[in-house]
Amino acid sequence: MTERFLEARQRVSDLKPICPKTVRSYRQGLAFFTSALSTAKWEEEIPRLVATVSEERLASGQISAPGINVYLRGLNSFLSWCHNVGFLRNRIKVSLLATKRRQRPKTLGYGEIEWWKTFNSVTLSQRRTKYMALMILDVGIRAEECLALQESDIELNTSRLWIGKGKGGANREVPLSSDGKKYLQQLLALTGQYRNVSGPVPVFLTKTGHPLTYRNSLRDLKKVAVRAGTPWVSWHSFRRTFATQYLRNGGLPTDLQQILGHKDIRTTMLYVGDGMDNIVALHDQYSPLSPTGKRTRKTQASRSALARTALPGRSRKW
Repeated sequence: MTERFLEARQRVSDLKPICPKTVRSYRQGLAFFTSALSTAKWEEEIPRLVATVSEERLASGQISAPGINVYLRGLNSFLSWCHNVGFLRNRIKVSLLATKRRQRPKTLGYGEIEWWKTFNSVTLSQRRTKYMALMILDVGIRAEECLALQESDIELNTSRLWIGKGKGGANREVPLSSDGKKYLQQLLALTGQYRNVSGPVPVFLTKTGHPLTYRNSLRDLKKVAVRAGTPWVSWHSFRRTFATQYLRNGGLPTDLQQILGHKDIRTTMLYVGDGMDNIVALHDQYSPLSPTGKRTRKTQASRSALARTALPGRSRKW
């Protein structure tokens, strides 16, 4: 039944088709709670048995509460599907475990971004890592989307990239900046010796011309991140940095939503919230009670940018 559920959730006809990474998470979650599901004689017993398994695993110290919650979300999706197809009479939803409020993930500052721009990459792995980081900083695409890019997806004349394997199977176009095009051309030139292969040529490739895997890209990133003095950096850090800086520089939230590939604007806004330190530091510039003189030129410029005419076919309402 697990495979039937996972197959159904991956179909394009599903309201929110899941990606391979989510499939792995759901499969692990269902395996985690197999004992609870197999011993339940009545469907009303499922929440109690699941809670027992969660408490036992949590007490063993093998997994944290946030980790169990990841599995619980997959289990709830499975139980909801079982109800929809008639396997369960009632809709069952297991409550998540209480967890401490997470700190907002870090983003890169201007000095750290400049380090990546000037990093003297020598080996192929270093070059892939540097230019992949710069591409995500420029266009905000996901790491998996970056690794799936092929040379045929690049349109330098029109300054855009075609994302043909987005999350949930969605396709979209994203804009390239002038600097983004420059760095992309540098990457293609520096790795030209590995691009003499037949068939589709990936943008980020190995010495044999095959696509780079996510696991290997993350391994390479961690090595370079240590040199940069930011060992906490992940690929998602660059995407979040792009989103945050895009709005700070006057970009429209609706345009950002389209670039990031979000169906819901609320998801976009989760990416771009500033930490409280930044909010407090800028509060004098935005409060209606503050004298006009306290507002910097940057603030006034940002307001002018937000007041610009929306792009054709797009709404500025959010």
